[in-house]
Amino acid sequence: MFGRGRLGRGDDEGDPEPDLSPMIDCVFILLIFFIVTAVFVEEDGVPLPLPEDSSAVSSVQENNTVVFTLGQDNALAHDGKRIAMDTVGTIVRNAVSQDEETPVIIQAHPLAQHGVRTRVYDEVRQAGERS
Repeated sequence: MFGRGRLGRGDDEGDPEPDLSPMIDCVFILLIFFIVTAVFVEEDGVPLPLPEDSSAVSSVQENNTVVFTLGQDNALAHDGKRIAMDTVGTIVRNAVSQDEETPVIIQAHPLAQHGVRTRVYDEVRQAGERS
């Protein structure tokens, strides 16, 4: 009880342990440095080859297929005529009412806006649903 020394600590005689706090701080600083300077690689999507031959469209139309064409200027066409977005559902409903398995093709120019493509797809999908 009285043999421990003046301050009452008995571990003064043992091996000193190194203080690891500065090393841990250095590791965290290096970690932050590497995270901040990391380069993130953005890869492009998969290229989608689009058909360039218009004769393929005419042969498909003979098989009761509904084809919508979206031009570079986001102009929507059906059977070679420009149509409004609101008429897509009517055209699809009329084609589906005649034949249960009528395929619908949406041909979009590579420079057409993606939002317009999606809107045409949504109109076709909503018109083809059965209630």
